[in-house]
Amino acid sequence: MAQAARKIEWRESETLNWTPPEELSTSEWAEKHRVLSAPSEERGPLRLIRTPYLVPVMNAFDDVEVEQVVFCKSAQVAGTEGMISVVGKRAHDGNCPIMLVMADEDTALYMSKERIQKMFLNSPELSKLIIRDKFTQKEISLKNESFIALAWSSSVAKLASRPIQVIVFDEVDKPGYSITTKEASAISLGIERTESYYNRKIGILSTPSIEEGNITKELKTCDVIYDWHVPCPHCGQFQPMRWGAKYSSGFDEGVYRGDDGEPHKLGCITWDGGRNATDEQIEAARYQCGECEGRWTTLEKNAAVEQGKSVPRTEATKRRKVGFHVNRLYSLLGKSGNISKLVREWIGCQGDVGKLQGFINSTLAEPFKQVIVRGSESEIYQAKVDLAPQTVPMEAVCLTCGVDVQKYGFWFVVRAWARDYTSWLIHYGNLASWTDVEAMLFDNAYPVEGDEKGRSMRIWRAAVDTGGGEGLDEGLSMTEETELWLIDNAIGRGARVWGTKGASRPLATTMSVGKPRERTPSGKVLKGGLQIISLNTERLKDNLHYRLGLAMQKEPGGAYLHSGTDEQYVKHIMAEEKRINDKGVQAWVKIGSRRNDLLDGECLAAACVDPEWPGGGLNLLRRADIIKEKRAGSENGKQAARPQKRRQRSSGISL
Repeated sequence: MAQAARKIEWRESETLNWTPPEELSTSEWAEKHRVLSAPSEERGPLRLIRTPYLVPVMNAFDDVEVEQVVFCKSAQVAGTEGMISVVGKRAHDGNCPIMLVMADEDTALYMSKERIQKMFLNSPELSKLIIRDKFTQKEISLKNESFIALAWSSSVAKLASRPIQVIVFDEVDKPGYSITTKEASAISLGIERTESYYNRKIGILSTPSIEEGNITKELKTCDVIYDWHVPCPHCGQFQPMRWGAKYSSGFDEGVYRGDDGEPHKLGCITWDGGRNATDEQIEAARYQCGECEGRWTTLEKNAAVEQGKSVPRTEATKRRKVGFHVNRLYSLLGKSGNISKLVREWIGCQGDVGKLQGFINSTLAEPFKQVIVRGSESEIYQAKVDLAPQTVPMEAVCLTCGVDVQKYGFWFVVRAWARDYTSWLIHYGNLASWTDVEAMLFDNAYPVEGDEKGRSMRIWRAAVDTGGGEGLDEGLSMTEETELWLIDNAIGRGARVWGTKGASRPLATTMSVGKPRERTPSGKVLKGGLQIISLNTERLKDNLHYRLGLAMQKEPGGAYLHSGTDEQYVKHIMAEEKRINDKGVQAWVKIGSRRNDLLDGECLAAACVDPEWPGGGLNLLRRADIIKEKRAGSENGKQAARPQKRRQRSSGISL
């Protein structure tokens, strides 16, 4: 009698390893197995109809011809979520060593706990692969022989420890990636780990920073770059979306290659009113088609994004290294891609190069081109205009002054400001005594050019550096001498004067206001208390050089120079240059023993109109001017046009 066949019982690990991978693309796999939870914008099963531009990026990892995928993206387009799906798909397929590299350790650990681990825990299929005692923040080993190692750019030993088949570098323009070692950069070290795999996959993604940044350099070396082309709701022409020709790197003269192989003009965001647009004009902002000049609403734009397709910028002859570019105009998540919202953000960052760079990088996904005067000092004279010294142009709405306190003398700069942050150098030089400083700040008035009524303007606001070092009076430092002067002279005296100092630690903002101080360092009483504003001098110097660059190109928002600007001023302004330090961070460095007092004075004068200034900056005057215009010059309008005055005893200053 024949013996019955014995049933073979397979262990779970054997079943997992012998089961062939699903025949799914990465995007199909993500929609089948990914379940999003906090902090994702939209929770629940992942649906790529909300991010259709990610489909070709994710599926590029499935292409046997493609070895490297470069993704230059803005913030809030779910780019990192797409790369997590790439990691999850490879891990689920089995027997795949994977590494995810972040800019720093804290970000790596957060990514592991809040994104990678939750991807496995939230998916019924992926959760079967978890080995509890090997499910840690730094490494995840799975039952199907895959593992995911978390690393960070400064962890050279971690990057060089084992062979890797799939490696993803996230946010490669963050400062951590700029730190180099004797061995190599973090990206080079990571790629070396993949050399033993013929079917390796390398992902490099980031929001861009500057033109010399990692993601911009990687994108330029791609064999082909793809954009998400969307159809115009009016004429049907497929086109990539850009803010405007100025912010369209990779498209010469604002022209793109269509899916028909022919050149076409790029579209742009349009609105009336420019930098002074009203709320009504901002709400009426539209995207304008480059082909038919039809104007799209946000709803029409969003519908077009859903119908888009991936189109190469050039004809591809090989596809070993492919690139993709996506900006926030494509975003369908929340209100991040709302046209009016983006225009409002754009207007709000004018006049501050730090905020402007943030918008260009994080919203437009474009590298920031920092305009810094270099080389010959004569270049700066291109910012001159036909304006006599100590004369205010008609467009100005206020004057500000920066005073740099030194042991022997007080260097100062006076600037006139228009509503759109265009400014003009009015007066600069060196004063001998506090008495001279008081006369300039509280008594002096500058005539308005060409005014038939003979109007003149006084300084609206001033910033005085509290300095440091030995003072002229015995037993007093310059800091104490300045603080005591502020208490005695800045109350009820015309110009609104504040004491300032350079921040001792990096600031995320342009400035911060300290708590009221009751005494000087040596114990002298500061009656009523004194608040000191800490300034981000790096950002202020960036702003100045950016505005000087605009002035040299005769553009709005420029920092113009009066006709009598001389060599002394130029030498002070050019006394520092921006360099990359050993930490991979750009910083302003003084050149030799050159004097930079007028440079400091310019930064102080500019700080006075910054929106972060206590009580508001130039935006306060802009609001007041609008109120004045609406009230047609009535007495009430005249009162509203002036900043409200109130006593702030804690600072000893009249605002």
